[in-house]
Amino acid sequence: MINDEYNISFVANKSYDKISDMIDELKISKRLFRRCYLNKDIFVNEKFRRKDLPIVKGEILRIYMPEEETEPDNFKCDIDIIDETIDYMVINKEKNILVHETKNNQGNTLYNALINLFQSRGLKRRVRLVNRLDMNTTGLMVVAKNPFAHYSLMQEMEDGSFKKKYHAVVDGSFPYDEITVEKNIKTDEDDHIKKMICADNEGDYAKTIFKKVKVGEKFSIVEAELITGRTHQIRLHLAYLGFPIVGDTLYNGKTYEGVDRQLLHSFEISFKDPRTNEEKHYEVIDHADIIKFSKNFV
Repeated sequence: MINDEYNISFVANKSYDKISDMIDELKISKRLFRRCYLNKDIFVNEKFRRKDLPIVKGEILRIYMPEEETEPDNFKCDIDIIDETIDYMVINKEKNILVHETKNNQGNTLYNALINLFQSRGLKRRVRLVNRLDMNTTGLMVVAKNPFAHYSLMQEMEDGSFKKKYHAVVDGSFPYDEITVEKNIKTDEDDHIKKMICADNEGDYAKTIFKKVKVGEKFSIVEAELITGRTHQIRLHLAYLGFPIVGDTLYNGKTYEGVDRQLLHSFEISFKDPRTNEEKHYEVIDHADIIKFSKNFV
């Protein structure tokens, strides 16, 4: 079987009246299938076969995903790759770098650095981000290396099987062993960079589960599990509880000596491998600045 960044192959585990019936059971977007089918890049036993024809148990279905051209990009930065397969890479993002371009920052982003990395390897693929982090949030991110993997992982994000946990250093002695916050979020009408808590009939539903990790007299480390994935969700929900994140300039008015960003770190993710369906689990230790700051109150 041919399996790489450009090809996905599956053995039919039963017989189907039509190839399209098998596709419906696989994690393949209809858009990708249509595009590949029009290009005659759908093969059964290495020969093109119409989608309305049957496929028999044991036959091999292969989909070829054509090369993709991207504009050259010369921006480089260190990328800490935790794990990598032919479908995705898991990276540990540093602080103080934007994930993708904005109106005020064009070119010096993690997205641009990933384009450069792909091109240096001769991988003719678009960069597809599965999850995103704020500029000053550190930790685990997943980057898909082809449209098949991206669609599959995004489906997991939508159905909640893609799990994400964070550590946050908060201001105050966090009193809850565990607490769930379900508060809708919308854009602040007076400041479009900020978000705000709103009524249940407004904005977007947001749910976060918080657990205490370490508690001191002035500061605490809290674990946050995202059930939904709204922009600024953890930061806003913690501020709503009265325990804003240390260094968060949007939702915490205080300043802290030696702190140059909000102390929020994506330390754990889990999902199913798009190609093998195997459960994948990744953890990284807290960023160095969180470890250093936490020594003050442990």
